[in-house]
Amino acid sequence: MRLKTKVAFLVSCSLLILFVSCKPSNKSDNKAFNAEETLAELDGLLSRLHQIDNTDCKNLDEIVTINESMRRIVENVQTNEKFEGLIKSFDKTAHQIGFIFSGDKQFAVFSWQTKMDCLGNSIKNISLYKYEDKVKSSSLYGNPMVYHRIKSNKQDKKKTLYILEGSSSNEKDLNDITKKGYRITNGYLAEARIQEPEQAYITNASL
Repeated sequence: MRLKTKVAFLVSCSLLILFVSCKPSNKSDNKAFNAEETLAELDGLLSRLHQIDNTDCKNLDEIVTINESMRRIVENVQTNEKFEGLIKSFDKTAHQIGFIFSGDKQFAVFSWQTKMDCLGNSIKNISLYKYEDKVKSSSLYGNPMVYHRIKSNKQDKKKTLYILEGSSSNEKDLNDITKKGYRITNGYLAEARIQEPEQAYITNASL
């Protein structure tokens, strides 16, 4: 009986060790992230989206599914390493997805045409911003736009005003430029009034 007990114990320990060693860790998940592949995946989904006929609200289910996939990819960027990897890898001349970021590399925005005009949402904006060693995501307030650049003004040690410039289309029409102000306050993205003179802003755009 004692021998059987010892054998059962050893088998149980071996199985436990095998289970623990095979279990993936968060560190390995973080290392698996590849910024270039992520941007390429977003570009690929956007290309598929552009090829779908949405006349008279056709193919709406497929269109919504692709947009949801893109949203999940962006919102999965939750660490500084992933965020900075995207900034380093992004090239606006090579990528289709709209992506701009601030000069201090604390704030960024993804923008793309959704083809969900039937649902009143033709453009999607998702912002990413750093807060306490993490990266948070948030949709932007107001009418969605295609953003072209970010200006920033550091007002004190903890507060920076970010000015987003964009338009209702991909074209940088100077007659269709809208500016929106945002601040990161207590971990949340909040709209802010633009009061500072134009000279105070530092222009920041994607490379």
